Amino acid sequence: MATRKVKLTGLGYWAKVFEDNRDLTGFEDSLKDSGGQCTIDVDLDAESFAKLNQSKSMLRGKESPDNEGMTRVRFKRKWEEKFAGGAPKVVKDDGSVWDYDEDGSIGNGSTVEVILNVYDTSRKNIIGTRLEKVKVTNHVEYVPDDDEDDAPPKTASKPASKPMTIDDDEIPF
Repeated sequence: MATRKVKLTGLGYWAKVFEDNRDLTGFEDSLKDSGGQCTIDVDLDAESFAKLNQSKSMLRGKESPDNEGMTRVRFKRKWEEKFAGGAPKVVKDDGSVWDYDEDGSIGNGSTVEVILNVYDTSRKNIIGTRLEKVKVTNHVEYVPDDDEDDAPPKTASKPASKPMTIDDDEIPF
């Protein structure tokens, strides 16, 4: 079985490439028993998408909702896999290792370079694609949605009081 290494550059979205933020369940809990997977969506320009197709990868992607003329492809790496599991290697532009606790999450729109292994499988006409490395060349800081600003202010809960009784003649209508 032949393995091809492919290097692509694009804009990263929804990066879950660390042990602490990986997808633990998958679609309809399909990954629940296998430890989950690491994923990153990457918007590829026409040239990078052509490189992916030339590698014979079966990944096709879809039109990017954020960048006109680009194709969004989701790259995955299963956590528990026979040949290569766990998180992909994640590095900064200078080649130093990305520390999730210190450097934080990779924000949407960060420029990333991904290295993939595209490999033949034992099943005829099935080509596998595995995420091996993510290099963040231009980091966009991850800013979580602050939904608490839109929510009503939290109040301290009060102990339940006894029901109040009102006479009919006290009701103002």
